[in-house]
Amino acid sequence: MNEKIDIVIPWVDGSDEEWLKEKIHWYQKLNPDSGSNSNNRFQDWDNLKYLFRAIEQYMPWVNNVFFITWGHLPGFLNAECPKLRIVNHKDYIPGEYLPTFNANTIELNLCRIEELSERFIYFNDDMFPLMPIDREYYFRDGIPCDEAVETPIIPIMLGEISKFTWNMRALDISVINRNFNKREVQKKFRDKWFSESYGELLERNESLNYWDNFVGFRDPHVPSAFLKSSFTKVWEAEKETLNRACMTKFRDFSCVNQWLIRYWQLCEGNFVPRRTLGKSFTVTIDNCKDVADIIRNRGQQMICLNEDCTPEEFEAIKKEINAAFEFLLPDKCSFEK
Repeated sequence: MNEKIDIVIPWVDGSDEEWLKEKIHWYQKLNPDSGSNSNNRFQDWDNLKYLFRAIEQYMPWVNNVFFITWGHLPGFLNAECPKLRIVNHKDYIPGEYLPTFNANTIELNLCRIEELSERFIYFNDDMFPLMPIDREYYFRDGIPCDEAVETPIIPIMLGEISKFTWNMRALDISVINRNFNKREVQKKFRDKWFSESYGELLERNESLNYWDNFVGFRDPHVPSAFLKSSFTKVWEAEKETLNRACMTKFRDFSCVNQWLIRYWQLCEGNFVPRRTLGKSFTVTIDNCKDVADIIRNRGQQMICLNEDCTPEEFEAIKKEINAAFEFLLPDKCSFEK
């Protein structure tokens, strides 16, 4: 089948003075207590162009790329590219939620982008394909491909980020358990929940089969396949929950997120089972050369990059990683000027 499949990429220019001014104004006004809003969330790797080059080279079957922005654009971007759709927050997010500095608000309202296809792949701007990927990896016969693998949420409080992560995932799971009965779901879609394609990960579902409720899901930090209609279904079933999250201008413990939509698709059996490929890296000054080698040698199908370093180390890390991307993807693409 040849259904249209789009890509969605949200992006923010953390150095934009007008954006910073507005962010600081609302931050001081609301004083949110959340480590998720620290400035290092907006450090610029200056490598977004390589994501566009990789999409064009390794995923040429993609219909359009929807680039979501507060209003600013990266200097390299060719706004006239036929496959590019630039979407401002105000183009699709309801006015009562704006301005927003909450990634969950940006994500949960994607179903309101009229031109967006029913089938799309949600990227972050720190995720990069490193080799050709077939469309069937993400969708087969119009159905998203994913893995339904349980993993218990463990409340390890090692600082604000860990605390934040624990609470967010727990809220998503509580909503799922309110709407789905684990026993009924796994009985109805047993072949999907206990698919041999999960390999050794299947042991997680088998070991957690004792529990009557879902205790958590494995969340690969790589792009996910979504149906636009899945977002609409969750809005219809949990309007108050999603509205509460979207009214929060900065991410906090009351926010559900796009993982909830993914879990919803899994519990509806609206997916084709397959093992998720790719790896997320926390890049440090100690491992950056190893990560760069993985990029040069296409050691993973997909990677996600985050950093754990001082500002001085970040500049050295960025130079190392971007040199690897330039080696792998040296040619400009149609998304560039």
